[in-house]
Amino acid sequence: MDSDKIKQTKEAKKARIAKRAERRLARKAARQSFLRSFRWTVYIVFILFMGFVAVCTVIGIVTNLENQYPELDIPVTRPARLADLDTQDLGNCLDALKRLSQEESAQVQAMFNPELDRDKFLGDYKAWAGPWRKRLDKLGMTCRLNENAYSGHHALGAMADFYRRLDHMQKQHQRLTRRYAMENGRTLRVMHELMQRAQSLVEGHGTPPDHQQ
Repeated sequence: MDSDKIKQTKEAKKARIAKRAERRLARKAARQSFLRSFRWTVYIVFILFMGFVAVCTVIGIVTNLENQYPELDIPVTRPARLADLDTQDLGNCLDALKRLSQEESAQVQAMFNPELDRDKFLGDYKAWAGPWRKRLDKLGMTCRLNENAYSGHHALGAMADFYRRLDHMQKQHQRLTRRYAMENGRTLRVMHELMQRAQSLVEGHGTPPDHQQ
């Protein structure tokens, strides 16, 4: 009897050990299955995302290469080669570059207006600078003014050099404009008020109250 009980106890113990081993194997298999599913899900999402990025990139490149920019007011599309820009295209690009330069110069000159309203000027300048920057970038793309080398294309090379300098100067002007307006806004406002007062006195032949007898 004792030997039978011992044998049964051992068999029960072995059965429990076997069941625990089976449960561990089942949990391990479940984890491995979950990890495999998770990895494949990540792979699929990543592949779909990269495909989306690739499609957007291709669409962007094609758009830049083929589309015109009506806001530039130039009948030019980006050529495949520099040599494909004919004399008329170069003239149109040069005219657009001049207009952008003149527009930028006018903004700088407006900064020195003695009747400058600092807050209004800074708001107007910010509203102007963003669209101007976009037009400049589009002009560089359309007329190929952002290339690294212009061997044999002297006119286009000179325009590209001017384009880069205009880009640099506008960034400098934007920084200096804010500094000038912030440092001199109060003085300019006082000058404007004094000029209005003087004009009012001259037109009315009046005498300031503190100078009357």
